Amino acid sequence: MAKLLYEKKDGIAWIRFNRPEVLNAINAEEVAKLVEYLRRANDDEEVKVIILSSVGKAFCSGDDLREMCQEYEDIKTKTRGINEIIESLTEDLQEVARQTTQSKKVVIAAVRGYALGAGFEIALDSDLLVLAENATLGFPEPKAGMSITGGVTKLLPMTIGLARAKEMFFTGRYISADEAYEFGMVNRVVPEGEEEAEAEKLAREVMKVGPLCVTAHKRMIHQSANADFETVLNLEKQTIGVLCTTEDAIEAANAFMEKRDPVFKGS
Repeated sequence: MAKLLYEKKDGIAWIRFNRPEVLNAINAEEVAKLVEYLRRANDDEEVKVIILSSVGKAFCSGDDLREMCQEYEDIKTKTRGINEIIESLTEDLQEVARQTTQSKKVVIAAVRGYALGAGFEIALDSDLLVLAENATLGFPEPKAGMSITGGVTKLLPMTIGLARAKEMFFTGRYISADEAYEFGMVNRVVPEGEEEAEAEKLAREVMKVGPLCVTAHKRMIHQSANADFETVLNLEKQTIGVLCTTEDAIEAANAFMEKRDPVFKGS
C-alpha cells in the first residue's frame, strides 16, 4: 500500500513522501499515487497552490533499489519483458511531469536532504523550489548505466544552462543547496527544518495575486520555451487582451483607485 500523504489546508494541497525508512525512495505504487494526488489537487477548485514535501530526513532519494534489483531478476528469468518494465517505470514518472508542468496551479517543492534521481526530477518539474541548507541534488543514473526521464533533459538546461546540465548528466555529480542557488535553480535556501514554512510563505505570496494572471504566466512560460520569438510576442498580446476584460482586472483597478488590496475571484 502506498504511503504518500495528502492534505488540503487553507487553499494549499500538501503532498508528502512518507517512506522515511528508505529515505523516501519511490516505487511504482508510490508514483501512481503521486499522479492520483496531483490530479486530485489540479481538479479541486479550492486548491490554489500545491506543495510537495516529505516526512523524515530526505525529500526523495530516487527509485527503490530493492525493487529495481527484483526487476533485473525478472528480466533475467524472463518473468517480465524489458519493454513492459520500462513502460511501467517511465509512464507514471512522465505523467508526474505532465501533471506538474501543465497544471493551472503553482507547484512548489520543499526539499530537505537528498533529492536524487526521480526525486530530483520531481523537484525540477515544480514551478518554485525551496531548499534546506542540507539539500543534496543530482542524478545517480549515469553511474548506474541508466538514463534520465521526467522531462528534465529539457528543463534542467533551460534552468541552469547547457554546460552545467551536461556536466550533471554526463558525470552524475551531486550539487549542494548553495550551488543550486548559485546556478539559479532554486528560489530560496533556508535552515534545515524551515523549508516547509518558507514554501508556505511563498505559496501565500502567490495566492495574493490574480489567479488568472498566475495561470496565464505559467502557461506562457512553458509555451514560450517551445516557440519562436514572434509566436511568443503574439501569445503575450493575446493573453493580456483576454485578461484586461476579466472581473479581476476591473477589481484591481478599482482597488488601486480606492487605495485598498484587491479581492480576486479568478473570473
